[in-house]
Amino acid sequence: MKPIAALLLAMLLSGCGKGDPATNQAQPKAVANVITPINNSIPANAASDTPPAPQPVAKPKPLVSRGTSKALPTPPDYRAIGTEPFWGVTLRGTTALLERPDHAPLHFVVHDRSDDRTLRFVGDGFALSATEGPCSDGMSEAIWSDRVQISFADGTLKGCGGMREDGP
Repeated sequence: MKPIAALLLAMLLSGCGKGDPATNQAQPKAVANVITPINNSIPANAASDTPPAPQPVAKPKPLVSRGTSKALPTPPDYRAIGTEPFWGVTLRGTTALLERPDHAPLHFVVHDRSDDRTLRFVGDGFALSATEGPCSDGMSEAIWSDRVQISFADGTLKGCGGMREDGP
């Protein structure tokens, strides 16, 4: 604000033709001393022949779930479902998650005990075996690549798993 006020004062004094009231002389040095610093602080508007330097491009951020900084979940290692009663098992690493309507989800630590013919995951109080062969879930026209059976404390459930091929 001070440079602008000084500039306005200098312009008033120079525009009126009046200088210092005590000496009644114009003060061109005072005006020049105020205008030069102001002009030096204003960037030039002249066009330049050199293009502006390229700005660095920001690297894209990894995908994250909304509202958190955690990475998106990875797809399950294996998924199986069953009907009558409805159930679903998701295997991810060494964890099996059994979900059923009207029941709390059950987590089991499992170990891969597969062989050439059967996919088998076994843990304390839980076993899943899947054999290759077409399997219908009984409700849709989809065909699954594996026939699945799980055993746990509440009994045995049968269903389908692996890759799903949609029907006609």
